[in-house]
Amino acid sequence: MTITGDYLMAAVFTLMGGFVFLLGFFKWRKLRVIRDTPRSKIRSMAMGVVEIHGSVEADQLIRVPFSKTECVYYKWEIKEYRRSSSSSGKSSSNKWVGVGSGEQSVPFFARDETGRALVQPDKAEFIVAYKKVFYQKGKGLVGSIKALSKLVKALKNLDPNDPTSLNIDGDDLVPMESGGSVRTVRVGDRKYYEYFIEPDDNLFVLGTAVSDSTAPDNVVIKRGKNEKTFIISDKSEKGVLKNLKKLMLVCFIGGGIFVAAGIVMFLQILNIIPGVD
Repeated sequence: MTITGDYLMAAVFTLMGGFVFLLGFFKWRKLRVIRDTPRSKIRSMAMGVVEIHGSVEADQLIRVPFSKTECVYYKWEIKEYRRSSSSSGKSSSNKWVGVGSGEQSVPFFARDETGRALVQPDKAEFIVAYKKVFYQKGKGLVGSIKALSKLVKALKNLDPNDPTSLNIDGDDLVPMESGGSVRTVRVGDRKYYEYFIEPDDNLFVLGTAVSDSTAPDNVVIKRGKNEKTFIISDKSEKGVLKNLKKLMLVCFIGGGIFVAAGIVMFLQILNIIPGVD
């Protein structure tokens, strides 16, 4: 590799590591906001940053594309079993690769034993476990990429109120049991994941409560203008904190490794430390 190429590689590693490390600080800040915000009952919550726990009620529902389950939020994700080759081209391996995802949501109410509040979920961070997985056998590589591209585009443009218009390659999807596996997996096979929030699901919501005379009960919980943290999850507060801690550590450790690697590359280029022959 040329000197210019070495500098570029070192810069890429350093910048990438710095970016990932910065994401870790954002996760850490969210942890602090959750820990510093006491849980409130809906009837007595003050305006500003609030944490509430309540069950879902809705005047409007949408349906998940694959199972057609009625919900107030869904996310779909498609993974395909693909063959990948090493950079040298001497070896290859098969693995599941994410090839598309998308999400939709509608406003809903969170209710506890004291009352209810409207939640406007625009720009919320959803932390939701997947609830259903479907399996589809591939038909080989011929036309697979083109068909997959058309499917992902159709899903992104899908009317969430009419998912019946979606045609998955004309084949039925086979539901998989939670934690289930398929005996024979071939290149081109796909998994369709569904994450969703249904009526009566219990939620953890951390956002900003504001007065709104046009809203039912005159209160809306949404993303704030000053405090941007807005989390909606079907996990408990403990589960949300555990999830954020894990992501934070991954960002700090991964980012630190990339930054360190970039700095070592720069030092080797400048002959401050010996390089590897």
